Amino acid sequence: MKIIPGHSKFRTSISDSASDLVIFASDILSEPQREVFARLNPYSYAKCARALPVANEEDLVVLTGDLDKEYYQWLRNLGFGPKYVHAYGYKGTDKILSDLILSDPNPIKKIIKESGRTPVFVPFYSGAKEKECTDLLEAELFGAEAGVCSKYFNKGSFKEECRKLGLDVVGGITHELDHEDVLDYEVLEELISSLLKDYGRVIIRGEQGSAGSSTFEAKTSDIGSIYAEIKKNQDKKLLIEPMLEVIASPNDQWAIDRKGNIHHLGITAQLFEGLKHAGNLKGQYFSDRTYNQMTQNSLKVVEKMTSDGYCGVLGIDYIIAEQGIYPTENNARVNGSTYTHALVNKVEQQIGKVQFWKFFKAKTSPCSFTELVNRMGSLIYNGTSINHVFPYDCDMLSVNGTFATVLIAEDMYHIDFLEQALKYLEINRI
Repeated sequence: MKIIPGHSKFRTSISDSASDLVIFASDILSEPQREVFARLNPYSYAKCARALPVANEEDLVVLTGDLDKEYYQWLRNLGFGPKYVHAYGYKGTDKILSDLILSDPNPIKKIIKESGRTPVFVPFYSGAKEKECTDLLEAELFGAEAGVCSKYFNKGSFKEECRKLGLDVVGGITHELDHEDVLDYEVLEELISSLLKDYGRVIIRGEQGSAGSSTFEAKTSDIGSIYAEIKKNQDKKLLIEPMLEVIASPNDQWAIDRKGNIHHLGITAQLFEGLKHAGNLKGQYFSDRTYNQMTQNSLKVVEKMTSDGYCGVLGIDYIIAEQGIYPTENNARVNGSTYTHALVNKVEQQIGKVQFWKFFKAKTSPCSFTELVNRMGSLIYNGTSINHVFPYDCDMLSVNGTFATVLIAEDMYHIDFLEQALKYLEINRI
């Protein structure tokens, strides 16, 4: 096991060999609770396009839906994006990208053969279907066995692993749900009431939830509406914990490569709208004491994951409260902000070091990508200088006006300026 000093790059942690064909299959629906994600976002099929700007020239990006040719051409003109793209053109949520590949692998196999290189399959989350795809394509997997991923992705078992490693965690209790038992609701009410006696609020988290799904706040034991959502999300086990006064919610991202080497991708401050994740902010945001404590704690987890055979990206979420710094969950998969880390790495190859960036989901009136470029004018990234806006994940722009954006700046004043300038153009954070 080797620990790579400094902040590594996501793409480098996958492969640094010119003989490898890296295949990005960034399907958000492949992770646990995909039915919940499909219900919450019927446009989840578009998320694969997040990999387009972070892929190298000789990589392959596989899309569930269509390729936005205007956006793709803009990327290529800037020197971003791969020359290999295959789009299945599927716009439903009942099939995941791995299903599409398994049912029609020939376009991918053809590109692999033409490249003459060794395929490396990079899914968003490593599950059984992703392993099937890897085997069918005779590729190597930048991922891990499904049971190892589940062990750390599951909030309950991750919390137990942290305890075994001697890390402080938020207290609370666990409740195994039995929706067939008419008394289950009352049992849950009693458990919540017992915590509310000592704390004014509690947080209820489903073990498999992600990005704010299956996360609820309760101030009273009257949980009728919450219980209905829990049933809808098909949660099997809940973590019921005191709701601490949170000062910050950092995400500490790492990667374990196929040789077992450890790469630190970096720490960002997470942005929230209520309990829902809304973006990330990178800068000199945390004190040395806080930064060192998080990285030391994370390294203990990452070393244990390495010994368990984990490979791929992981992001450990923390909360910083007056009582201490606590790990709360382990996104044992590629994280949403992983693409931003990688995108900024590629921007730095053009303009030099980027000390500050801010990623968030944005919304404007539906339009084509070319119309968005014209609307942004001089704000949009030009490939030569800092203090600009880089739009990506734009596949739903023409449908409902939503896309992701990264503000790339030399200081926090320029971050604020760029966000205010976007608001003036009626492009708002959501």
